[in-house]
Amino acid sequence: MQKVHAQGVPSLDQVPGSRDRVLDLTKSFALAVVVAGHALGWDVSTGTPMSILDLRPQLRWITWVLQILPLFFAAGAVSNLASWRRHPDSGTFWRRRLARLATPAVLYASVWTLLLLPLAVGVPQVEDVGRYLAQLLWFLGTYAAVVIAVPVTSRWARSPALTLALWGAAIVGVDVLRWAVDPTLGWLNMLLVWGWVHQLGYALPRLRTVRPALLVLGGASALAVAVALAVQGPYSTSMVSIAGDTGMSNLSPPSTVLAVYGLAQVLVLAALWPALDRLMAWRPAWLVVAGFGSRAIDVYLWHIPIVGVAILLASLLRLDPAPLGPAWWALHLVVVVTVLPLAWALAGPVGRLSRRLGALAGSRPSTGSGALLPAVLVSASVLAVSQTGFATWWGPGLVGVPMSSLPLLLLLVLAWLAISRPGGPPATPGATPRRATAPRH
Repeated sequence: MQKVHAQGVPSLDQVPGSRDRVLDLTKSFALAVVVAGHALGWDVSTGTPMSILDLRPQLRWITWVLQILPLFFAAGAVSNLASWRRHPDSGTFWRRRLARLATPAVLYASVWTLLLLPLAVGVPQVEDVGRYLAQLLWFLGTYAAVVIAVPVTSRWARSPALTLALWGAAIVGVDVLRWAVDPTLGWLNMLLVWGWVHQLGYALPRLRTVRPALLVLGGASALAVAVALAVQGPYSTSMVSIAGDTGMSNLSPPSTVLAVYGLAQVLVLAALWPALDRLMAWRPAWLVVAGFGSRAIDVYLWHIPIVGVAILLASLLRLDPAPLGPAWWALHLVVVVTVLPLAWALAGPVGRLSRRLGALAGSRPSTGSGALLPAVLVSASVLAVSQTGFATWWGPGLVGVPMSSLPLLLLLVLAWLAISRPGGPPATPGATPRRATAPRH
């Protein structure tokens, strides 16, 4: 995300293509909730670390509160569209946006692959650790995919109702095939559902002009439809995957339920926009958002090993109170309030290292090659790593295809180097170079 400054930032309504503080609030809040959820959602009372939802499935209702990543994709659409309008050359756009997403992922994957893969030779359990640490990369890989599609999907935004209706029908169709033909086909919705929410985000500026009461009514109606589908349909009633759940997962892969729930969230966000805009005009609130947002992606990535250390310490020290009792809540709240600041502190030096790597990769001479292939490879390799993990010499990978961590890391690095290579149209003679800013996600 862009490095923020103390001075005010004009709203999207005032300066076309500029950033909006509420967008930064939305994206930062979504990632902060994910971090807090992971810091809270584990349990070691059985002697084996596992999700508290696997032990207490009756808590699945809380996943409807914690699953707010659709808001990130919707808010990201507005930022991506603004960037595309500033640089309406697909190669330049892909290089700028994808390099900023890929660099933190490359650093994170390199550290853990080089550390864990050799250990997996003698300690097979390390492979599970590698998968645990890699799982959240799915988000960056999927977001990279919707960014790649922006030059096309931004055109479709001119007909939002028709586009979203046809797109939604495709999501339903994939769910039908997933249910009736082959569950593997459901993974098509990994791109369709998150892409649909991103497409919906293009309409946010227009939705903000609608009366808040109508938006709230629409949001409540969409929420009711999502709940009804989850309860009455073949879907899980949880918004995350739960072991042993007989219903179709709404997250792995995403489903029609998640798409409709994303619609509800976007409508409510549009209704709350004036109030959130006023909140962001309050300097202390904006500084909190700005401080977190400037490191949000690195916090998202690096909080997982911190949570893993907390789980390991709880196991070694036998801090295993009965689930959901007073001692359990006390322990987990301590972890929550510890993980967030630690992850933010770690993200500072990690982010600086990422920027140096990005600058180094971008300083090499351009070969003039296209940007589409490396952009696609960035997305595909990140998604593949998220499934294979960092310590797998040979094992299950993306959509069940066997893969290995080391070749995937090499593919990711090569794709990152290619997408970071300077490219795009030549600069206008005599133009004044733009002042460099910190990477934005």
